[in-house]
Amino acid sequence: MLSFFSSKPARSATTAAAPEVLPVEPSDDKTALSRETGIVLDALGTILQHYGKFAFDTDLRSGDEARRLVHGWMLHATMGAPRPDHADDRPSVGVFYRDWKSLVQFFGETRRDENKYVVRALDDMRSVVWSFVAAMHQVVIEGHEESRIAGDHLGRMRIAVESNSTDLIKREALAVVSVLEQLMEHRKERQKAQFAVLADKLKSLGRELEDARRESVLDPLTGLANRKAFDEYVTRSIELHSLLAQPASIMMIDVDNFKHVNDSFGHPAGDLVLRQISNVLARTFLRRVDFVCRYGGDEFAVVLQETKVESARLLAERLRRQVHELRPNEVPEGAEPPQLTLSIGVAELSVGDDAVAWITRADSALYLSKRAGRDTVSA
Repeated sequence: MLSFFSSKPARSATTAAAPEVLPVEPSDDKTALSRETGIVLDALGTILQHYGKFAFDTDLRSGDEARRLVHGWMLHATMGAPRPDHADDRPSVGVFYRDWKSLVQFFGETRRDENKYVVRALDDMRSVVWSFVAAMHQVVIEGHEESRIAGDHLGRMRIAVESNSTDLIKREALAVVSVLEQLMEHRKERQKAQFAVLADKLKSLGRELEDARRESVLDPLTGLANRKAFDEYVTRSIELHSLLAQPASIMMIDVDNFKHVNDSFGHPAGDLVLRQISNVLARTFLRRVDFVCRYGGDEFAVVLQETKVESARLLAERLRRQVHELRPNEVPEGAEPPQLTLSIGVAELSVGDDAVAWITRADSALYLSKRAGRDTVSA
C-alpha cells in the first residue's frame, strides 16, 4: 500500500528478463503520490477540525486550550506550520519533515485524558444518584417506624379519652407530646446528617454540575457564557444553596458611558472594549465555580459560589481597578483613548430568595453605584 510516510524508488524498466513490461514514467509516480498525499492530509485535517470543535474542559486543560492546540497541530500536519507552543519552529514544506510522532503523542494523551475525565465524572454522578436513593430509602423506612410509634401513643391516648379518667388523659397526653418532640428532634438530626453526606458528594462533582461552556450558551463576541446560561446557573445556585446552605453572591456589572464609546469611535472600537473587559473578567475569576457571563449589551454578570458579600465586594473592587487601567488602541489617529470604568452592584443570596429577588437586589445595588457617580461598587 502506498503511504506518504515512506516510499520505495521504482524498479528499473530495462531488465532483460521482462522486456514486455512497459516502463512507468517517474512523473506519473510523483503525481499519484502527491494526489494521494493530498487526500490523506485533507482527511486528517478534517478529522482534527471536528475533534477540536467539540473539545471540552478536562482536569488538565480547558476546552478553549484544547481547541487551540488541536488547531495548531492541524495546521502543522496539513500545511507545515510551526508546531503549537514552539515559537522557534520554522515552517516545514515536505510531509517527511513534520513532527508526526509528537502529533500522535498529543492526540493519544488528550484522548486518554478525556476518557479519564468522563469516566470519573460519570462515577461521581452515579455516586450522588445512589446517595439520594439510599437517603430516600432510609427516610421511608424511618418514616414508617416513626408513624408506628406515634400511632401506638395516639391509640393509648384515644383509650384514655374514652375512659373519662382525667389523670390517665393527662399522663397519656404528656407522653404523646414527649414522644412527638423526640421524633421531631430525631428527624431533624437525621436530615442534617443526610444533607451533610450529600453535600460532600455534590462538592466532589465540581464544575461538572454547572457546566456552561457548550457552544449553544456562549456569547459569540466575547466567548463568555450568555444570558441563557446565566439564568440556568442562577437557578442551580439557589437549589444548591437550599440544600448545602453555602453562601453565594452575584455581581451585576455595567460599562459606564458605553454609548459614548460607540458614538465617538465606532462599533468596532466598542466591540474591542467589550472583548477587553471580558478578558479581564476571565482573568479575575479563575475558580471552576466562578461563573462569568455577558448579561446583554454592555452588561456583564458574575455568580460566585461559596462567597459571602464581603469577599465578593473585594473582588469587584479589584475588577474595577483593573478595567480602569485598560486603554483601547483601536481609536482614530490622534484621538484620546476612552477612559473605561465600571459600575458594579453586589448581592448575597438569602434564604427564601428566588432568581428574580436575588438579581433585583444586585440591580438595585448597581443603580446605587450609578447614582453615586459611576466607577464604584455598591452592595
